[in-house]
Amino acid sequence: MWRTGHQPVKVIRTGRKESLTPCCRPRESPTVMALAHQFSYQVARKVDLFSSYQQLIARGWQPDASQARAVIRLQSLANALQSDLAEPPKGLWLYGPPGRGKSRLLDMFMESLPQPNKRRVHFHAFMAELHKRLNAMPPSPLEMRHKPDLIGILASEIAQEATVLGFDEFYLTNLPDAMFLGRLMQALFKQGTTVVATSNWALPDLFQGGLNRDRFLPLLRLLEANLEPVDLGNGLDFRQHGKSGKGARKEPNTYLIIPAGESADAHLSVLFDDFATGPSRKVPPFLHARRAQGNAVWATFAELCDKPLGRIEYQQLATTFKTIVIEGIPKLTAQEADSALRLATLIDIMYEHHCRLIVTAAVLPSQICTSGAAFEVFQRTASRLVELTHSQSLITSGENAADSWQNSPATPIL
Repeated sequence: MWRTGHQPVKVIRTGRKESLTPCCRPRESPTVMALAHQFSYQVARKVDLFSSYQQLIARGWQPDASQARAVIRLQSLANALQSDLAEPPKGLWLYGPPGRGKSRLLDMFMESLPQPNKRRVHFHAFMAELHKRLNAMPPSPLEMRHKPDLIGILASEIAQEATVLGFDEFYLTNLPDAMFLGRLMQALFKQGTTVVATSNWALPDLFQGGLNRDRFLPLLRLLEANLEPVDLGNGLDFRQHGKSGKGARKEPNTYLIIPAGESADAHLSVLFDDFATGPSRKVPPFLHARRAQGNAVWATFAELCDKPLGRIEYQQLATTFKTIVIEGIPKLTAQEADSALRLATLIDIMYEHHCRLIVTAAVLPSQICTSGAAFEVFQRTASRLVELTHSQSLITSGENAADSWQNSPATPIL
């Protein structure tokens, strides 16, 4: 029995040809013809992730044993998705510290799959989309006794759109989102959706230290039952050690360490003017920007992260502007976890949209948030701050070099 989309079909082999017959449906149905075309497309194209991985290495990718083992697991899943299985295969949970290549491996896997009904999406964007789609559904009449299951309807729509879902950077800190997602994922798994996700945490460690963690446990158990773990925990953070090989390109550092009370306006203005090109964009109404010109916007950390903004606002910002200046990131205390989490969300979304980032901060990326409820999440943020601002020299030069830059704020590292 072969499962294509959500229609069970039988593969009938006669001589040299293979025909695709849906259960309990006549062969001349247009739906059958579409399924047969999709099946022939899958049979004709085999996935070879090993070759794709070798191509990455040839372009300067830094290989290691953990990545190689992950490629083996991803190849096995790809083979299963292209096999005659009565049940869909379990998905994979790729986890490990920041900079281990999880997102790139996910991209490689999703790009290699021949199925047209697949989707790779950043988890922030997916959650924002879910809320938007749910809110767009027509309300039920007040007199209706049995209300429709809106989450079930939404799950059916998503399952029809994609039988393979790839989630990048899976993490949740919001309990209502977790409960909502649990119901949705349960419906998706029942309909045969296969999920591959990346995360900085092993599933048992997800939401550790969070409030009301016991309320997250049903979702964790559901994910553990449907996704097999793949550990990428050993190896270097390629973001903090820079890139090497043929694809390496030297970029200017745009992370300026400025002591509290000192101004970086002159240096930020020079950088801003360099990148403020193209037609002017309208600043979203939720943001009071210091400057906006062309496809660049300049705002303070307080304006971006101390205000109650979230995924939807940051998505709008990242799709409107290609260069974003964040001025005045302080060293955050444990009591400022909300601001730290907003900064983490903003950086994740900027990373996903390939935005250019210019930052002034009081301390190194790794020192911005060192305690409190946001500490675990912020380890990934610190790594991405380094990559987005091309500030690997800050890391490799060590603390003494950082101190010297702090004592000479008028000289950015450019």
